[in-house]
Amino acid sequence: MALNRKQKTFVYVVAGILIVLIAGITIINIILGNIIETQIKNSLNKHDTTNYHVELRKVNANILTGNINLKDLRISPDSSFVGRIKQGGIEQSMAIELTVPTFRLAGINLYKVVASQDIIINKILFKNANFKLYVGNKSKKETRVGDDKKINIDSIYMKGLNGIEIGKIEFTKCKFEIYDLVKEQVVIKNKDLRFEVKDFYLNELEGNNDYFSLNLDNVKIELLKQKFNVPGGNYYINLDRFYFDLSESVVELEKFELKPTYTDKYKLAEKLKFTSEIFDVTIEKIKVSSFDLKKVVEDGIFLIDSINIEGLDLNIFKDKRLPFDEDKRPKMLQQALKNMRLPLYVGKINLKDSYMIYQERTESSSELLTAILADLNVQVHFVSSIKDSINTGKPMLINLQSKFMGKTPLTVNFALPINSSVDTFYFSGHLASAKMKEFNRASLPAIGVKFNSGQLNELSFSGSGNSRSSKGEMTMLYTDLDAEVVKKNQKDKSKFLSWAANTVVHTSNPGKNNKLRVAIMEAERVIYKGFVNLIWRSIQGGIVNTVTPTGKTKKVSKEKKKEESAVAKDTGKKESRKEMRKKKKGNK
Repeated sequence: MALNRKQKTFVYVVAGILIVLIAGITIINIILGNIIETQIKNSLNKHDTTNYHVELRKVNANILTGNINLKDLRISPDSSFVGRIKQGGIEQSMAIELTVPTFRLAGINLYKVVASQDIIINKILFKNANFKLYVGNKSKKETRVGDDKKINIDSIYMKGLNGIEIGKIEFTKCKFEIYDLVKEQVVIKNKDLRFEVKDFYLNELEGNNDYFSLNLDNVKIELLKQKFNVPGGNYYINLDRFYFDLSESVVELEKFELKPTYTDKYKLAEKLKFTSEIFDVTIEKIKVSSFDLKKVVEDGIFLIDSINIEGLDLNIFKDKRLPFDEDKRPKMLQQALKNMRLPLYVGKINLKDSYMIYQERTESSSELLTAILADLNVQVHFVSSIKDSINTGKPMLINLQSKFMGKTPLTVNFALPINSSVDTFYFSGHLASAKMKEFNRASLPAIGVKFNSGQLNELSFSGSGNSRSSKGEMTMLYTDLDAEVVKKNQKDKSKFLSWAANTVVHTSNPGKNNKLRVAIMEAERVIYKGFVNLIWRSIQGGIVNTVTPTGKTKKVSKEKKKEESAVAKDTGKKESRKEMRKKKKGNK
Protein backbone atom coordinates (compact mmCIF):
# COMPACT_ATOMS: atom_id res chain seq x y z
CA MET A 1 0.00 0.00 0.00
CA ALA A 2 1.37 3.36 -1.02
CA LEU A 3 1.99 5.94 1.72
CA ASN A 4 0.30 9.31 1.53
CA ARG A 5 2.20 12.59 1.87
CA LYS A 6 1.70 12.96 5.64
CA GLN A 7 2.82 9.38 6.30
CA LYS A 8 5.91 9.83 4.16
CA THR A 9 6.72 13.05 5.99
CA PHE A 10 6.37 11.26 9.34
CA VAL A 11 8.67 8.40 8.23
CA TYR A 12 11.29 10.89 6.99
CA VAL A 13 11.15 12.83 10.26
CA VAL A 14 11.51 9.64 12.38
CA ALA A 15 14.34 8.38 10.17
CA GLY A 16 16.06 11.75 10.42
CA ILE A 17 15.74 11.77 14.18
CA LEU A 18 17.16 8.23 14.38
CA ILE A 19 20.06 9.17 12.11
CA VAL A 20 20.74 12.26 14.22
CA LEU A 21 20.53 10.18 17.44
CA ILE A 22 22.84 7.50 16.07
CA ALA A 23 25.26 10.11 14.80
CA GLY A 24 24.97 12.00 18.10
CA ILE A 25 25.58 8.87 20.13
CA THR A 26 28.53 7.93 17.91
CA ILE A 27 30.02 11.41 18.25
CA ILE A 28 29.37 11.45 22.01
CA ASN A 29 30.93 8.00 22.32
CA ILE A 30 34.00 9.19 20.43
CA ILE A 31 34.25 12.38 22.48
CA LEU A 32 33.53 10.56 25.75
CA GLY A 33 35.98 7.82 24.86
CA ASN A 34 38.70 10.40 24.18
CA ILE A 35 37.96 12.19 27.46
CA ILE A 36 37.93 8.96 29.45
CA GLU A 37 41.05 7.70 27.68
CA THR A 38 42.88 10.95 28.45
CA GLN A 39 41.75 10.93 32.09
CA ILE A 40 42.68 7.28 32.61
CA LYS A 41 46.09 7.65 30.97
CA ASN A 42 46.82 10.81 32.97
CA SER A 43 45.74 9.09 36.18
CA LEU A 44 47.85 6.00 35.49
CA ASN A 45 50.91 8.00 34.49
CA LYS A 46 50.73 10.14 37.62
CA HIS A 47 50.88 7.05 39.84
CA ASP A 48 54.42 6.08 40.87
CA THR A 49 55.99 6.79 37.48
CA THR A 50 59.49 6.37 38.95
CA ASN A 51 58.89 2.71 39.72
CA TYR A 52 56.39 1.60 37.06
CA HIS A 53 55.82 1.93 33.31
CA VAL A 54 52.20 2.21 32.18
CA GLU A 55 50.95 1.53 28.64
CA LEU A 56 47.37 1.66 27.33
CA ARG A 57 46.62 1.19 23.63
CA LYS A 58 42.95 2.21 23.42
CA VAL A 59 39.78 3.09 25.37
CA ASN A 60 36.24 2.52 24.06
CA ALA A 61 33.09 3.88 25.75
CA ASN A 62 29.45 3.08 25.01
CA ILE A 63 26.88 5.36 26.66
CA LEU A 64 24.01 3.03 25.73
CA THR A 65 25.37 -0.02 27.55
CA GLY A 66 27.41 1.92 30.08
CA ASN A 67 30.52 -0.06 29.18
CA ILE A 68 34.10 1.22 29.14
CA ASN A 69 36.71 -1.08 27.57
CA LEU A 70 40.43 -0.64 28.12
CA LYS A 71 42.47 -2.46 25.48
CA ASP A 72 45.99 -3.79 26.08
CA LEU A 73 46.65 -2.29 29.48
CA ARG A 74 50.16 -3.03 30.74
CA ILE A 75 51.71 -2.00 34.05
CA SER A 76 55.31 -3.15 34.55
CA PRO A 77 57.88 -2.39 37.26
CA ASP A 78 61.12 -0.61 36.40
CA SER A 79 64.14 -2.96 36.36
CA SER A 80 66.05 -0.83 38.89
CA PHE A 81 63.01 -0.92 41.22
CA VAL A 82 62.92 -4.74 40.96
CA GLY A 83 66.65 -4.83 41.70
CA ARG A 84 66.22 -2.77 44.89
CA ILE A 85 63.41 -5.06 46.04
CA LYS A 86 65.65 -8.08 45.50
CA GLN A 87 68.37 -6.53 47.64
CA GLY A 88 65.95 -5.53 50.40
CA GLY A 89 67.16 -1.95 50.35
CA ILE A 90 63.71 -0.32 50.35
CA GLU A 91 60.50 -0.62 52.37
CA GLN A 92 58.61 -2.42 49.60
CA SER A 93 59.26 -6.14 49.34
CA MET A 94 56.93 -6.80 46.39
CA ALA A 95 56.27 -5.50 42.88
CA ILE A 96 53.40 -6.22 40.50
CA GLU A 97 53.44 -6.75 36.76
CA LEU A 98 50.03 -6.72 35.05
CA THR A 99 49.08 -7.28 31.42
CA VAL A 100 45.36 -7.13 30.51
CA PRO A 101 44.20 -7.51 26.88
CA THR A 102 40.58 -6.79 27.92
CA PHE A 103 39.71 -4.73 30.99
CA ARG A 104 36.00 -3.87 31.02
CA LEU A 105 33.91 -1.65 33.30
CA ALA A 106 30.36 -2.84 32.56
CA GLY A 107 26.95 -1.38 33.40
CA ILE A 108 28.07 2.10 34.49
CA ASN A 109 25.29 4.66 34.92
CA LEU A 110 27.05 7.52 33.11
CA TYR A 111 24.19 9.94 33.78
CA LYS A 112 24.52 9.38 37.53
CA VAL A 113 28.28 9.87 37.29
CA VAL A 114 27.77 13.29 35.69
CA ALA A 115 24.77 14.32 37.79
CA SER A 116 25.80 13.22 41.28
CA GLN A 117 29.46 12.04 41.03
CA ASP A 118 28.37 8.58 42.20
CA ILE A 119 30.02 5.74 40.30
CA ILE A 120 28.00 2.52 40.23
CA ILE A 121 29.66 -0.31 38.29
CA ASN A 122 27.78 -3.53 37.68
CA LYS A 123 30.88 -5.55 36.81
CA ILE A 124 34.63 -5.20 36.26
CA LEU A 125 36.01 -7.87 33.96
CA PHE A 126 39.64 -9.00 33.66
CA LYS A 127 39.90 -11.33 30.67
CA ASN A 128 43.08 -13.21 29.66
CA ALA A 129 45.00 -11.11 32.18
CA ASN A 130 48.51 -12.02 33.28
CA PHE A 131 49.37 -11.19 36.91
CA LYS A 132 52.93 -11.56 38.14
CA LEU A 133 54.02 -10.80 41.69
CA TYR A 134 57.75 -10.30 42.34
CA VAL A 135 58.83 -11.02 45.93
CA GLY A 136 62.20 -9.91 47.27
CA ASN A 137 63.94 -9.44 50.60
CA LYS A 138 62.17 -7.56 53.34
CA SER A 139 63.59 -4.19 54.31
CA LYS A 140 66.69 -4.40 56.50
CA LYS A 141 65.30 -1.54 58.55
CA GLU A 142 63.60 -2.90 61.67
CA THR A 143 59.94 -1.98 62.03
CA ARG A 144 57.36 -3.01 64.58
CA VAL A 145 54.15 -4.66 63.51
CA GLY A 146 51.61 -2.01 62.61
CA ASP A 147 54.12 0.90 62.44
CA ASP A 148 54.34 0.86 58.66
CA LYS A 149 50.82 0.72 57.31
CA LYS A 150 50.87 0.06 53.61
CA ILE A 151 47.16 0.69 53.09
CA ASN A 152 44.73 2.74 55.15
CA ILE A 153 41.31 1.54 54.00
CA ASP A 154 39.55 4.05 56.29
CA SER A 155 41.00 7.12 54.59
CA ILE A 156 41.33 6.95 50.80
CA TYR A 157 41.67 10.24 48.90
CA MET A 158 39.64 10.66 45.66
CA LYS A 159 38.77 14.16 44.52
CA GLY A 160 35.47 15.03 42.83
CA LEU A 161 33.46 11.89 43.68
CA ASN A 162 30.71 11.08 46.17
CA GLY A 163 31.15 7.31 46.21
CA ILE A 164 31.94 4.15 44.29
CA GLU A 165 29.92 0.93 44.34
CA ILE A 166 31.06 -2.23 42.53
CA GLY A 167 28.76 -5.22 42.11
CA LYS A 168 31.30 -7.79 40.97
CA ILE A 169 34.90 -8.19 39.81
CA GLU A 170 35.32 -11.18 37.55
CA PHE A 171 38.60 -12.82 36.53
CA THR A 172 38.31 -15.10 33.47
CA LYS A 173 41.06 -17.21 31.85
CA CYS A 174 43.77 -15.36 33.72
CA LYS A 175 47.33 -16.38 34.58
CA PHE A 176 48.86 -15.83 38.00
CA GLU A 177 52.46 -16.26 39.12
CA ILE A 178 54.54 -15.47 42.21
CA TYR A 179 58.25 -15.15 41.49
CA ASP A 180 60.95 -15.24 44.20
CA LEU A 181 63.63 -12.75 43.15
CA VAL A 182 66.15 -13.98 45.72
CA LYS A 183 65.93 -17.68 44.81
CA GLU A 184 65.22 -16.84 41.16
CA GLN A 185 62.38 -19.33 40.89
CA VAL A 186 58.61 -19.47 40.48
CA VAL A 187 56.95 -20.01 43.87
CA ILE A 188 53.44 -20.70 42.60
CA LYS A 189 51.79 -20.63 39.20
CA ASN A 190 48.27 -20.96 37.81
CA LYS A 191 47.52 -20.97 34.07
CA ASP A 192 43.72 -20.72 34.21
CA LEU A 193 42.62 -18.55 37.11
CA ARG A 194 38.86 -17.93 37.38
CA PHE A 195 37.17 -16.29 40.36
CA GLU A 196 34.74 -13.56 41.44
CA VAL A 197 34.81 -10.81 44.04
CA LYS A 198 31.36 -9.45 44.96
CA ASP A 199 29.82 -6.44 46.71
CA PHE A 200 32.17 -3.74 47.95
CA TYR A 201 32.07 0.05 47.82
CA LEU A 202 33.65 3.31 48.97
CA ASN A 203 31.76 5.62 51.32
CA GLU A 204 32.59 9.31 51.71
CA LEU A 205 33.69 10.12 55.25
CA GLU A 206 31.25 12.38 57.05
CA GLY A 207 32.51 15.98 57.21
CA ASN A 208 35.65 15.05 55.30
CA ASN A 209 35.26 15.82 51.59
CA ASP A 210 37.25 13.81 49.06
CA TYR A 211 38.19 11.12 51.64
CA PHE A 212 36.56 7.70 51.58
CA SER A 213 36.37 4.52 53.63
CA LEU A 214 36.57 1.18 51.82
CA ASN A 215 33.55 -0.84 52.94
CA LEU A 216 34.27 -4.56 52.63
CA ASP A 217 31.53 -5.80 54.97
CA ASN A 218 29.66 -7.72 52.27
CA VAL A 219 32.58 -8.83 50.09
CA LYS A 220 32.44 -12.41 48.83
CA ILE A 221 35.15 -14.21 46.85
CA GLU A 222 34.66 -17.55 45.15
CA LEU A 223 37.23 -19.57 43.21
CA LEU A 224 36.41 -22.94 41.61
CA LYS A 225 38.41 -25.89 40.22
CA GLN A 226 41.95 -24.56 40.34
CA LYS A 227 45.38 -26.13 39.88
CA PHE A 228 48.63 -24.51 41.04
CA ASN A 229 52.19 -25.59 40.39
CA VAL A 230 54.41 -25.57 43.49
CA PRO A 231 58.05 -24.34 43.22
CA GLY A 232 60.65 -26.94 42.36
CA GLY A 233 58.31 -28.89 40.08
CA ASN A 234 57.86 -31.73 42.60
CA TYR A 235 54.27 -30.97 43.67
CA TYR A 236 51.05 -29.43 42.46
CA ILE A 237 47.93 -28.23 44.28
CA ASN A 238 44.34 -29.01 43.31
CA LEU A 239 41.46 -27.08 44.84
CA ASP A 240 37.77 -27.73 44.16
CA ARG A 241 36.50 -24.57 45.81
CA PHE A 242 37.73 -21.52 47.70
CA TYR A 243 35.10 -19.26 49.29
CA PHE A 244 35.49 -16.12 51.40
CA ASP A 245 32.57 -14.25 52.99
CA LEU A 246 33.61 -11.16 54.91
CA SER A 247 30.16 -10.56 56.41
CA GLU A 248 30.47 -13.97 58.09
CA SER A 249 34.30 -13.68 58.54
CA VAL A 250 34.63 -17.16 57.03
CA VAL A 251 37.14 -18.74 54.63
CA GLU A 252 36.33 -22.21 53.27
CA LEU A 253 38.37 -24.61 51.13
CA GLU A 254 36.89 -27.82 49.73
CA LYS A 255 38.86 -30.83 48.46
CA PHE A 256 42.36 -29.43 48.85
CA GLU A 257 45.07 -31.71 47.42
CA LEU A 258 48.86 -31.51 47.53
CA LYS A 259 50.13 -34.17 45.13
CA PRO A 260 53.61 -35.24 43.95
CA THR A 261 54.22 -34.78 40.24
CA TYR A 262 55.88 -38.23 40.19
CA THR A 263 53.69 -41.32 40.49
CA ASP A 264 56.82 -43.28 41.50
CA LYS A 265 57.82 -41.93 44.92
CA TYR A 266 61.27 -43.52 44.67
CA LYS A 267 62.09 -41.43 41.60
CA LEU A 268 61.04 -38.30 43.43
CA ALA A 269 63.15 -39.33 46.44
CA GLU A 270 66.21 -39.68 44.20
CA LYS A 271 65.60 -36.23 42.78
CA LEU A 272 65.55 -34.75 46.28
CA LYS A 273 69.21 -35.82 46.80
CA PHE A 274 68.90 -35.99 50.61
CA THR A 275 66.59 -38.00 52.85
CA SER A 276 63.41 -35.97 53.04
CA GLU A 277 59.68 -36.48 53.54
CA ILE A 278 57.50 -36.91 50.46
CA PHE A 279 53.92 -35.82 51.07
CA ASP A 280 50.63 -36.84 49.48
CA VAL A 281 47.82 -34.86 51.09
CA THR A 282 44.05 -34.69 50.64
CA ILE A 283 41.77 -32.58 52.85
CA GLU A 284 38.02 -32.72 52.39
CA LYS A 285 37.27 -29.36 54.03
CA ILE A 286 39.03 -26.47 55.77
CA LYS A 287 37.05 -23.74 57.50
CA VAL A 288 38.68 -20.60 58.90
CA SER A 289 36.36 -18.68 61.23
CA SER A 290 36.45 -15.05 62.48
CA PHE A 291 39.18 -14.00 60.08
CA ASP A 292 40.00 -10.27 60.52
CA LEU A 293 40.67 -9.05 56.96
CA LYS A 294 40.93 -5.42 58.04
CA LYS A 295 43.94 -6.24 60.24
CA VAL A 296 45.56 -8.08 57.34
CA VAL A 297 45.07 -5.19 54.90
CA GLU A 298 46.02 -2.40 57.29
CA ASP A 299 48.72 -3.96 59.49
CA GLY A 300 49.68 -7.26 57.87
CA ILE A 301 48.53 -9.15 61.01
CA PHE A 302 46.62 -12.43 60.66
CA LEU A 303 44.08 -12.81 63.49
CA ILE A 304 41.98 -16.00 63.35
CA ASP A 305 39.60 -17.38 65.93
CA SER A 306 39.60 -21.01 64.78
CA ILE A 307 40.56 -23.36 61.94
CA ASN A 308 38.59 -26.59 61.46
CA ILE A 309 40.05 -29.32 59.25
CA GLU A 310 37.96 -32.35 58.27
CA GLY A 311 38.93 -35.54 56.48
CA LEU A 312 42.72 -35.19 56.27
CA ASP A 313 44.32 -38.13 54.43
CA LEU A 314 48.07 -37.74 54.93
CA ASN A 315 50.64 -40.07 53.38
CA ILE A 316 54.32 -39.49 54.24
CA PHE A 317 57.17 -41.45 52.68
CA LYS A 318 60.89 -41.19 53.47
CA ASP A 319 63.71 -43.03 51.70
CA LYS A 320 66.44 -43.30 54.36
CA ARG A 321 68.84 -45.01 51.98
CA LEU A 322 69.74 -41.50 50.82
CA PRO A 323 72.14 -39.36 52.91
CA PHE A 324 70.85 -36.87 55.46
CA ASP A 325 71.41 -33.15 54.97
CA GLU A 326 73.62 -32.60 58.01
CA ASP A 327 73.73 -28.85 57.40
CA LYS A 328 70.03 -28.51 58.31
CA ARG A 329 69.14 -27.04 61.69
CA PRO A 330 65.37 -27.42 62.06
CA LYS A 331 63.84 -25.55 65.01
CA MET A 332 61.57 -27.02 67.64
CA LEU A 333 57.87 -26.17 67.10
CA GLN A 334 57.72 -23.37 69.66
CA GLN A 335 61.03 -21.92 68.40
CA ALA A 336 59.78 -21.84 64.81
CA LEU A 337 56.57 -20.13 65.91
CA LYS A 338 58.34 -17.56 68.08
CA ASN A 339 60.76 -16.65 65.27
CA MET A 340 58.12 -16.53 62.55
CA ARG A 341 58.25 -13.24 60.64
CA LEU A 342 54.55 -13.38 59.80
CA PRO A 343 52.43 -11.91 62.64
CA LEU A 344 49.95 -14.72 63.28
CA TYR A 345 47.41 -15.58 65.98
CA VAL A 346 45.07 -18.61 65.86
CA GLY A 347 42.91 -19.34 68.90
CA LYS A 348 42.23 -22.98 68.05
CA ILE A 349 42.95 -25.56 65.35
CA ASN A 350 40.69 -28.61 65.28
CA LEU A 351 41.52 -31.64 63.11
CA LYS A 352 38.98 -34.45 63.00
CA ASP A 353 38.07 -37.67 61.19
CA SER A 354 41.54 -37.99 59.67
CA TYR A 355 44.09 -40.65 58.76
CA MET A 356 47.88 -40.66 58.59
CA ILE A 357 50.31 -43.29 57.35
CA TYR A 358 54.08 -42.90 57.63
CA GLN A 359 56.44 -45.18 55.70
CA GLU A 360 60.23 -45.51 55.53
CA ARG A 361 62.59 -47.47 53.31
CA THR A 362 65.87 -48.35 55.05
CA GLU A 363 69.09 -50.09 54.00
CA SER A 364 68.61 -52.86 56.59
CA SER A 365 65.17 -53.98 55.42
CA SER A 366 63.40 -54.81 52.19
CA GLU A 367 60.08 -54.14 53.93
CA LEU A 368 58.73 -50.66 54.48
CA LEU A 369 58.53 -49.44 58.05
CA THR A 370 54.86 -48.52 58.45
CA ALA A 371 53.20 -46.52 61.21
CA ILE A 372 49.47 -45.72 61.05
CA LEU A 373 47.36 -43.22 62.95
CA ALA A 374 43.71 -43.96 62.12
CA ASP A 375 40.65 -42.09 63.43
CA LEU A 376 43.01 -39.18 64.01
CA ASN A 377 41.74 -36.14 65.93
CA VAL A 378 43.96 -33.25 67.06
CA GLN A 379 43.22 -30.04 68.96
CA VAL A 380 45.74 -27.21 69.04
CA HIS A 381 45.20 -24.20 71.32
CA PHE A 382 46.95 -20.82 71.21
CA VAL A 383 49.13 -20.52 68.12
CA SER A 384 50.83 -17.12 68.14
CA SER A 385 53.91 -15.37 66.78
CA ILE A 386 52.78 -11.94 68.06
CA LYS A 387 54.94 -10.66 70.93
CA ASP A 388 52.11 -9.15 72.95
CA SER A 389 50.21 -12.44 73.12
CA ILE A 390 53.39 -14.52 73.60
CA ASN A 391 54.30 -12.36 76.62
CA THR A 392 51.10 -13.42 78.38
CA GLY A 393 52.92 -16.68 79.15
CA LYS A 394 50.24 -18.96 77.70
CA PRO A 395 51.66 -22.18 76.23
CA MET A 396 50.63 -23.73 72.94
CA LEU A 397 48.74 -26.95 73.76
CA ILE A 398 48.43 -29.95 71.43
CA ASN A 399 46.12 -32.89 72.20
CA LEU A 400 46.15 -35.93 69.88
CA GLN A 401 43.84 -38.97 69.88
CA SER A 402 44.02 -41.82 67.38
CA LYS A 403 44.17 -45.58 66.88
CA PHE A 404 47.81 -46.64 66.51
CA MET A 405 48.29 -49.14 63.68
CA GLY A 406 44.56 -48.73 63.08
CA LYS A 407 43.57 -50.62 66.26
CA THR A 408 45.07 -49.47 69.56
CA PRO A 409 43.81 -46.24 71.23
CA LEU A 410 46.62 -43.70 71.60
CA THR A 411 46.63 -40.25 73.22
CA VAL A 412 49.54 -37.80 73.21
CA ASN A 413 49.65 -34.31 74.79
CA PHE A 414 52.13 -31.47 74.38
CA ALA A 415 52.58 -28.19 76.25
CA LEU A 416 54.95 -25.79 74.46
CA PRO A 417 55.63 -22.49 76.29
CA ILE A 418 56.41 -20.08 73.47
CA ASN A 419 58.09 -17.44 75.64
CA SER A 420 60.41 -19.87 77.47
CA SER A 421 64.03 -18.62 77.50
CA VAL A 422 65.35 -22.21 77.31
CA ASP A 423 62.59 -23.43 74.95
CA THR A 424 61.62 -26.34 77.21
CA PHE A 425 58.46 -28.22 76.23
CA TYR A 426 56.53 -31.01 77.95
CA PHE A 427 54.86 -34.15 76.61
CA SER A 428 52.91 -37.17 77.84
CA GLY A 429 51.03 -40.07 76.32
CA HIS A 430 49.11 -43.28 76.80
CA LEU A 431 48.79 -46.41 74.61
CA ALA A 432 46.04 -48.91 75.45
CA SER A 433 46.25 -52.71 75.36
CA ALA A 434 47.26 -54.53 72.19
CA LYS A 435 48.80 -57.70 70.82
CA MET A 436 52.54 -57.17 70.39
CA LYS A 437 52.27 -58.69 66.90
CA GLU A 438 50.38 -55.59 65.78
CA PHE A 439 53.59 -53.56 65.98
CA ASN A 440 55.70 -55.79 63.70
CA ARG A 441 55.18 -53.57 60.64
CA ALA A 442 57.05 -50.86 62.54
CA SER A 443 59.47 -52.85 64.73
CA LEU A 444 60.72 -55.39 62.18
CA PRO A 445 61.99 -52.96 59.51
CA ALA A 446 63.21 -50.42 62.10
CA ILE A 447 65.17 -52.53 64.61
CA GLY A 448 64.98 -56.06 63.20
CA VAL A 449 62.81 -57.39 66.03
CA LYS A 450 59.77 -59.54 65.36
CA PHE A 451 57.16 -60.14 68.06
CA ASN A 452 55.83 -63.70 67.95
CA SER A 453 53.54 -63.24 70.91
CA GLY A 454 52.98 -61.10 73.94
CA GLN A 455 50.34 -58.78 75.33
CA LEU A 456 50.84 -55.07 75.88
CA ASN A 457 48.50 -54.20 78.72
CA GLU A 458 49.27 -50.49 78.90
CA LEU A 459 52.01 -47.97 78.11
CA SER A 460 52.24 -44.48 79.59
CA PHE A 461 55.00 -41.89 79.47
CA SER A 462 55.76 -38.28 80.34
CA GLY A 463 58.78 -36.07 79.85
CA SER A 464 60.27 -32.76 78.81
CA GLY A 465 62.64 -31.66 76.08
CA ASN A 466 64.41 -28.74 74.44
CA SER A 467 66.56 -28.13 71.39
CA ARG A 468 69.37 -30.30 72.83
CA SER A 469 67.85 -33.31 74.60
CA SER A 470 64.85 -34.89 76.34
CA LYS A 471 64.22 -36.82 79.53
CA GLY A 472 61.28 -38.52 81.20
CA GLU A 473 59.73 -41.71 82.54
CA MET A 474 57.82 -44.62 81.00
CA THR A 475 55.70 -47.37 82.52
CA MET A 476 55.15 -50.23 80.08
CA LEU A 477 52.98 -53.08 81.37
CA TYR A 478 53.15 -56.30 79.34
CA THR A 479 53.09 -60.10 79.68
CA ASP A 480 54.47 -63.20 77.90
CA LEU A 481 56.79 -61.34 75.52
CA ASP A 482 58.26 -63.64 72.87
CA ALA A 483 60.44 -61.95 70.27
CA GLU A 484 63.10 -62.93 67.79
CA VAL A 485 65.92 -60.88 66.33
CA VAL A 486 66.29 -61.18 62.56
CA LYS A 487 69.47 -60.50 60.58
CA LYS A 488 69.63 -57.25 58.65
CA ASN A 489 68.89 -58.85 55.29
CA GLN A 490 65.61 -60.13 56.83
CA LYS A 491 66.02 -63.52 55.12
CA ASP A 492 67.94 -65.63 57.65
CA LYS A 493 66.88 -65.91 61.26
CA SER A 494 69.59 -66.28 63.87
CA LYS A 495 68.75 -69.01 66.41
CA PHE A 496 71.32 -67.61 68.81
CA LEU A 497 69.95 -64.07 68.58
CA SER A 498 66.40 -65.39 68.95
CA TRP A 499 67.46 -67.28 72.07
CA ALA A 500 69.25 -64.19 73.38
CA ALA A 501 66.22 -62.00 72.73
CA ASN A 502 63.99 -64.33 74.74
CA THR A 503 66.37 -64.99 77.63
CA VAL A 504 68.02 -61.58 78.04
CA VAL A 505 64.90 -59.39 77.83
CA HIS A 506 62.30 -59.22 80.55
CA THR A 507 59.31 -61.20 79.35
CA SER A 508 56.85 -59.37 81.62
CA ASN A 509 56.40 -56.16 83.58
CA PRO A 510 55.71 -56.45 86.48
CA GLY A 511 58.22 -59.29 86.60
CA LYS A 512 58.92 -61.86 89.31
CA ASN A 513 57.45 -61.06 92.72
CA ASN A 514 55.33 -58.39 90.98
CA LYS A 515 58.34 -56.09 90.78
CA LEU A 516 57.38 -53.10 88.63
CA ARG A 517 59.95 -51.40 86.41
CA VAL A 518 59.53 -47.70 85.60
CA ALA A 519 61.98 -46.91 82.81
CA ILE A 520 64.02 -43.74 82.31
CA MET A 521 63.55 -42.00 78.95
CA GLU A 522 66.64 -40.14 77.69
CA ALA A 523 67.61 -38.92 74.24
CA GLU A 524 70.18 -36.56 72.78
CA ARG A 525 68.84 -34.61 69.85
CA VAL A 526 70.35 -35.18 66.42
CA ILE A 527 70.95 -31.54 65.47
CA TYR A 528 69.92 -31.94 61.83
CA LYS A 529 66.66 -33.72 62.75
CA GLY A 530 63.49 -32.19 64.11
CA PHE A 531 60.87 -32.29 66.83
CA VAL A 532 59.17 -35.60 65.94
CA ASN A 533 62.48 -37.48 65.75
CA LEU A 534 63.41 -36.35 69.28
CA ILE A 535 60.05 -37.54 70.66
CA TRP A 536 60.38 -40.91 68.90
CA ARG A 537 63.96 -41.42 70.19
CA SER A 538 62.72 -40.65 73.70
CA ILE A 539 59.93 -43.25 73.52
CA GLN A 540 62.23 -45.81 71.89
CA GLY A 541 64.75 -45.35 74.72
CA GLY A 542 62.03 -45.92 77.31
CA ILE A 543 60.95 -49.19 75.67
CA VAL A 544 64.55 -50.47 75.50
CA ASN A 545 65.16 -49.58 79.16
CA THR A 546 61.94 -51.42 80.11
CA VAL A 547 62.64 -54.75 78.40
CA THR A 548 66.43 -55.10 78.88
CA PRO A 549 68.02 -55.99 82.24
CA THR A 550 70.73 -53.35 81.77
CA GLY A 551 68.20 -50.59 81.01
CA LYS A 552 67.96 -47.56 83.30
CA THR A 553 64.96 -47.66 85.62
CA LYS A 554 63.61 -45.41 88.34
CA LYS A 555 63.77 -46.38 91.98
CA VAL A 556 60.22 -46.74 93.24
CA SER A 557 59.26 -46.65 96.93
CA LYS A 558 57.79 -49.83 98.41
CA GLU A 559 54.38 -48.21 98.88
CA LYS A 560 54.39 -46.96 95.31
CA LYS A 561 55.52 -50.37 94.02
CA LYS A 562 52.64 -52.11 95.78
CA GLU A 563 50.13 -49.59 94.48
CA GLU A 564 51.34 -49.69 90.85
CA SER A 565 51.85 -53.48 90.89
CA ALA A 566 48.29 -53.97 92.11
CA VAL A 567 47.02 -51.75 89.31
CA ALA A 568 49.17 -53.59 86.77
CA LYS A 569 48.04 -56.99 88.07
CA ASP A 570 44.40 -55.94 87.93
CA THR A 571 44.91 -54.67 84.37
CA GLY A 572 46.43 -58.00 83.38
CA LYS A 573 43.49 -59.92 84.87
CA LYS A 574 41.01 -57.77 82.98
CA GLU A 575 42.86 -58.43 79.71
CA SER A 576 42.91 -62.19 80.44
CA ARG A 577 39.16 -62.19 81.05
CA LYS A 578 38.65 -60.36 77.75
CA GLU A 579 40.70 -62.99 75.91
CA MET A 580 38.75 -65.83 77.53
CA ARG A 581 35.45 -64.27 76.47
CA LYS A 582 36.74 -63.87 72.90
CA LYS A 583 37.83 -67.54 72.79
CA LYS A 584 34.44 -68.68 74.04
CA LYS A 585 32.69 -66.66 71.36
CA GLY A 586 35.03 -68.15 68.75
CA ASN A 587 34.31 -71.70 69.88
CA LYS A 588 30.58 -71.08 69.67
